[in-house]
Amino acid sequence: MNIILLRQEELSDGNFSFAKTDERFLHIKKVLKFGVGAVFKAGIIDGEKGTAEITSFSDELLTARFTVADKAGGGDDVSALPPIRLILGFPRPIQLRRILRDVAGLGIEALYLTGTELGEKSYLKADIAAETEIERLLIDGCSQAGDTHIPKVYRAYSVRHFFDRYEDDIRPDHLRAVLDVPFQIEQGSIEQNRMKQGHIGQDCLEQAHSEQGDTLCVPAMHPLPQLQWDGKQTLWLAVGNERGWSLNERLLFAKKQFTAYTMGRRILRTETAVTSAVAVCLANSGAWDMRGAR
Repeated sequence: MNIILLRQEELSDGNFSFAKTDERFLHIKKVLKFGVGAVFKAGIIDGEKGTAEITSFSDELLTARFTVADKAGGGDDVSALPPIRLILGFPRPIQLRRILRDVAGLGIEALYLTGTELGEKSYLKADIAAETEIERLLIDGCSQAGDTHIPKVYRAYSVRHFFDRYEDDIRPDHLRAVLDVPFQIEQGSIEQNRMKQGHIGQDCLEQAHSEQGDTLCVPAMHPLPQLQWDGKQTLWLAVGNERGWSLNERLLFAKKQFTAYTMGRRILRTETAVTSAVAVCLANSGAWDMRGAR
């Protein structure tokens, strides 16, 4: 932990306590090896940063006093999260644990966990799907990053359910991107789904013929670094789980005017794809240019 995060309700007149079963107690005792009088970085979840001074420390309880950083004296400003809204096909639980920590560490505004046609439905009922466990992992990622702001988390049973529930939040000026791998589909399936005006089928990079003689279409995709995002517009970024998007989901994203982007022909693990994609978007937006840092 590079910052110890507190809930607002844990503070009483600036004081707070950790019991011996609290992982923050254990971290301060066993990792930081602090005692009475020591000062460490602390912050309020979704609030201000500051410092905490240990006022008492026994084998059962740690008590400390939190002080908000003096901004006039060079303290950090309370910063907003980058406006990335990640639509994530619900992955395997072990992958989700890594993803939650990583996206919280990198910094995104919101995460939409979405069931998919090719995803395992039982994952939606796994222990990690519990709201408290998701929040714990996000807080862990922010603690590592030294920041206080954690992403908001929303859920949907399917991609269609996601659009039914949240489409009104996607404004015309928002950027929309869906990450995919190159694939081929029969030209007839595009026509049957009446998607000639959508992104899929509108521009074919090439046409080929299958062994059965069907005409195959390779839909247009763009390398992810070509995504023009200034870091100020809201960016909706969709990443599938390890089995990828189904054709129906691809067509639905196209209908909703999501542009398809790719990171090459390699099929990546979900956590690798998510972390890499968010990092590429942040880097291209100038978010990592420290010359403009406050």
